[in-house]
Amino acid sequence: MKTYSISLTFAMSSIVLSIIFLQCSPSATTNPQKDTETTISEPVSKPIDQPTSIDQPESSDQPQTVDPPRPVAEPKSAEQPKPVAQSQPVEKPKPVTPSKPADQPKTAAEPTPAEQPKSVTEPKPVEPPKPVEQPKPIDKPVVIAEPVSAMPVGFTLKLLSATVKGTSTLHEWESQITEIEGKGVFQKNEKSVTTIQNAEIKIPVKGLKSKEGKKMDDKTYETFQSDANPFITYSFSNAVVKISDSHIVTVEASGNLSMAGMSKPVSLSAKGKELENGDLRLSVSKKIKMTDYNMEPPVMFLGSIKVGDEVTVSFDFELKKVQK
Repeated sequence: MKTYSISLTFAMSSIVLSIIFLQCSPSATTNPQKDTETTISEPVSKPIDQPTSIDQPESSDQPQTVDPPRPVAEPKSAEQPKPVAQSQPVEKPKPVTPSKPADQPKTAAEPTPAEQPKSVTEPKPVEPPKPVEQPKPIDKPVVIAEPVSAMPVGFTLKLLSATVKGTSTLHEWESQITEIEGKGVFQKNEKSVTTIQNAEIKIPVKGLKSKEGKKMDDKTYETFQSDANPFITYSFSNAVVKISDSHIVTVEASGNLSMAGMSKPVSLSAKGKELENGDLRLSVSKKIKMTDYNMEPPVMFLGSIKVGDEVTVSFDFELKKVQK
């Protein structure tokens, strides 16, 4: 019995030493995680079962035989931890297609509701019929008429009649203008005259003749200072001519009237008609004060007869085109 106890004690001591050795090994201290993964592949041999009670009585004659102690299995060295395999990506399960449901038994068709009346659609606008294309006429060359520019035409003045009328303390008086000169330029189109330009009219002072005789004429020449200023002149640069469909003519002119060495602006409005040959027959009348031109009204018979300050000049004349 003592020998068996010694063997058992020796076996237990070996197991304790093995456990201590495993705990003190460097791998256990350096990598505690691996310790958890390390397992003893084989279990430590179980201790020897203690002998059961001997049924038979001990024989004093025969010597007791003691079973030799079983060899205790030395603990294997700790296995190196196996490398942990990397986890493979888990494949997602494919969606399971639901099985087709079993054909349901057909039910009786429900009566369809009565169709609703369709909404009345607006009528589409009817397209107007396309006009029938007329046959194109044969193209003729288009002649564009060039605008006719105003054509200058010279003219001269032909006197028909001209008078100077006035008043006095005795009676009214009148002198005839017997001589007159005039010239200028017509600007006209194909139809008629449009403007009168650069016109000048000259009346010789000594061309004035009175019914009263020579004494009246001498007073008139003295009043006009005929020796220093032998002409009465009227000139203008541009006058507008208007001719109606009935050939009625109106001329508006603004020029300068010179008498007795004095010149003043005077506006004239002449009216008349257009002749068949294109000449113009005009009439004009204008009231003038002699004192506006530094002229003293004549006095006769020792002041018993005095001439009024205002006189009226009237003309009837024709503007005739110069024939080239």
